[in-house]
Amino acid sequence: MFSRCGSHALGTETVRGINMPLTYEQIVRVCKQINEKHMPNGQAFVDAVDTWLERYEGENGKEFMLLAFKKLLFLVDEHIHTIERKVNIRPTCTKGCAYCCYFPIITTRAEAKWIMMKIAELPKQEQERIDKHIQCYGKHYADKIKRVNVLDFTEDHRFKKMYMEEQLPCIFLHQETNTCLIYEVRPIPCRTYLNYGSPNVCAESYMPDEPFSYEFLYEFYVEALHDLIQTLVYEGENVGIDYPDDLFDMDYLFRFFMDETNKKV
Repeated sequence: MFSRCGSHALGTETVRGINMPLTYEQIVRVCKQINEKHMPNGQAFVDAVDTWLERYEGENGKEFMLLAFKKLLFLVDEHIHTIERKVNIRPTCTKGCAYCCYFPIITTRAEAKWIMMKIAELPKQEQERIDKHIQCYGKHYADKIKRVNVLDFTEDHRFKKMYMEEQLPCIFLHQETNTCLIYEVRPIPCRTYLNYGSPNVCAESYMPDEPFSYEFLYEFYVEALHDLIQTLVYEGENVGIDYPDDLFDMDYLFRFFMDETNKKV
């Protein structure tokens, strides 16, 4: 849809102190403004990596990478907030709105492993609750999972539409509250898809035209991960993943966790 700011989000602009949802035409203009004047160059990610490596004294490579993973996710958030301030917009997304939680979420195996590590840090009761949630998810949505499992997200350009038509929720969506069980470490697609227009567009269409994505930040994020891991691996550190394979192995998020759950059974 758009050149670099693509279709994946809506928001509001401030008019005399009142937050007004953007129209489609306003979204196009804002996206053009971002592309022309406010595109980041990734230097903040480079600087962050350099700083973290300078401070690292070989304590624990696995824990260091988990912390770096979380910090890089927050850095993506900060870039989005900075752009929003510059163009004077705010998302209309609110807690409890979960329409985008039915999109196919594709991640790397490395990211899935770091999410697993984060879950392992939680209190035992919370870990058990998430494990039970995943098991119930697999049973309750078994038929939908079978159908989306055959969709080839690498070759079939229709896969997203077909996936959305199944209305398979994210494996970490708590449907009673419409909240995310792993919000702190939710993947990049979840963080970069925002809405600045009327919330109704998401309610009325599986794939609305209005939203746009900050997916251009993914390149900076993944390059930072590579730089960090390469440096640590070169020093002989255990980073908790199989590098480089785990950073290139991509799949649906739910599939990584279903596979892990099946191993425990």
